[in-house]
Amino acid sequence: MEVSSPMSENDKMDMAGGDQRPDYKNPHLELHPSTRPFVVGYDAKLSAMAIQPPVFRTSTFEFSSAEEGEESFGNAYELPNCSGKEPGLIYSRLNNPNMEIWEDRMVAVESGALCAAAFPSGMSAITTMVIALLVRGGRVLYTDPVYGGTYYFFRHLAERFDFKAVPVDTSDLNKVGNVLAASKEPFDMIFIETPANPTMAETDIAGIVELARCHGEGKTLVAVDNTYLGPVFQYPFELGADLVVYSATKFLGGHSDLIAGLVLARSDNLIKQIKGYRTILGPTIAADTAWLLTRSLGTCWIRMEAQAKGAGKVAQALVTHPKVDRVLFPGLLTPEDGNQYVIHQKQCSGPGSMITFFLKDPKKSAAFRLLNAVRVCHLAVSLGGIETLIEHPRTMTHSDMSPEDLDKCGITHSMIRLSVGVEDANDLINDLFQALNQV
Repeated sequence: MEVSSPMSENDKMDMAGGDQRPDYKNPHLELHPSTRPFVVGYDAKLSAMAIQPPVFRTSTFEFSSAEEGEESFGNAYELPNCSGKEPGLIYSRLNNPNMEIWEDRMVAVESGALCAAAFPSGMSAITTMVIALLVRGGRVLYTDPVYGGTYYFFRHLAERFDFKAVPVDTSDLNKVGNVLAASKEPFDMIFIETPANPTMAETDIAGIVELARCHGEGKTLVAVDNTYLGPVFQYPFELGADLVVYSATKFLGGHSDLIAGLVLARSDNLIKQIKGYRTILGPTIAADTAWLLTRSLGTCWIRMEAQAKGAGKVAQALVTHPKVDRVLFPGLLTPEDGNQYVIHQKQCSGPGSMITFFLKDPKKSAAFRLLNAVRVCHLAVSLGGIETLIEHPRTMTHSDMSPEDLDKCGITHSMIRLSVGVEDANDLINDLFQALNQV
């Protein structure tokens, strides 16, 4: 994205002389994805050579002429006789330089992505995507269990938006295939969350795509919530997905200091529909938040790889504690775990840093004693920050689920969810062990 700014004569001479730096407009340079955020999406020459993009904290943008204003609005709203070009900068509910820079950089790092739309939260990204792409009376099949907010939207609000949502354990392709085969009409969308929050169940993305193509008559979109592992350890577009969604609050932001969301697609038409709804409904990300996300993206690989390494050590230690019944962590999967091991080996390049473990004591009071005893870990919801967070899914993040649904999904009182940060792993282990000893 280009940001207009007065250029000095030296800037103009540099441009005329043929700058040898990579083309900042090309999102898929022959560079490692962790390098692309440093060279894609922003041209310093257009912003007084600032090494970091300025924060464009403005509500509106001045047109150079009335004709330009007319053309910009015509393109933004796809009015008759519009030129079909990008609308340019108009008003920050529609677009903003910081938002576009971050969107461009996310396209650059998400393998297979063509375009992106930023949102002020992960839930606004999910809800706007679904509302924009489902026809009236449409249907979506979704992972069961799924993040609590997504569950509430699908379970309690779908009818208000005139669509039907069907929960299925998508980690079992036979169950998914049976639901699709029994349907008289193709589903409009299959929404996958993998690994599932908080059970860590992994879904075979390529397998779901194949089922969607087989039963969907080319009409069934596959959307993947990639928050737990992407963009570092899992690449849904390479496996055939149509859409990828993130709570950017988590690993993309990475510092527990912002709320944001993102939808990526490999079809410009899909993002155009989503952005059209974003423009009118108004869930637009603030310039400051987009700037912070651009800052964070540069360290995403370093953070997520360090967190995964620490999580591996913590998970291995938890397995040995006598008060822990079992530990769910992708890095612990072995061939004895059957299909889950096969899926993880096939579609993931790393385990991530989310751990779910169960206490042997099934009572809520035992879990609460553990949570109240931690001193290094932080008792808080959310995940993906540089600090380690610990919480109780049944009474916190997934408390909006019915008791019956919680029981069915195995979200018991003995379940604890842990998001491992960048602290020293031994300090985390010592903290968890002293808390476990008080259970």
